[in-house]
Amino acid sequence: MARLHHTYAIMRNLLLLLSSILILSGLVLLGMGVWIMYGAATFVQVMGSFSVHLVTLSYICVGVGGVLALLGIVGYLGAKKENRCLILLYFSVVTTLFIAELMGTITVLFYKDLVEFTIREASKKTLMTAYIGPASTDPISSAWNSVMIKNKCCGFDNSTEDFKNSVFSTNTGLLYPKACCVNMKDPICDGLTIEEGLLHKASCLSKLVTVIKDQSVIIGSTAAVICIMELVSMIVSVVLFVRLGNDYY
Repeated sequence: MARLHHTYAIMRNLLLLLSSILILSGLVLLGMGVWIMYGAATFVQVMGSFSVHLVTLSYICVGVGGVLALLGIVGYLGAKKENRCLILLYFSVVTTLFIAELMGTITVLFYKDLVEFTIREASKKTLMTAYIGPASTDPISSAWNSVMIKNKCCGFDNSTEDFKNSVFSTNTGLLYPKACCVNMKDPICDGLTIEEGLLHKASCLSKLVTVIKDQSVIIGSTAAVICIMELVSMIVSVVLFVRLGNDYY
């Protein structure tokens, strides 16, 4: 069945391997997009209007991940069946994706500080202007309550200082919400009393940054692997395409 010999047979097997890795990488990226949409819903909500950009990012991850998985299947079938049309299609799409991803990476690196600053300011703004309290059921208040309770943190930068002149403090006259307390059922957790051990010491900023960085490492590592796989795949697929067009070798 196989028409390739020696070195080219090895390259055919290499393309099979690369395509398989590309399928797995695409599935990981797709999973990350789903995580941003659902698993990280509370973190997305606390960023207020900026959350629309993260939702867009999640759709991009899902879309690109799905395309990569399908592309990996095309490359695998092309190498397995030694089909020049499938290999040419694989090479063309991989090349287009590689260029797009390279430009996207450069853009992200160039605007990295601006993005981090925007996320920080957007999150702080929602805490000051949209957070109403632990009993509120609106999306932003619920998200902030969930973040503070699950991550054992209080406020954004400096615990109770973050609530000064906020909508929450103005409406209730309190210094902090119950979500800031280590034990929310403690009688002295009244929103006014401040004493050692009553409130969570950590600010939610560090928690948010940790979660974002952890997921960024996964996304960045996956993207790096994908780019390497795509570059090698481009070289291997074009060589196989040319060799499969020769009747004698």
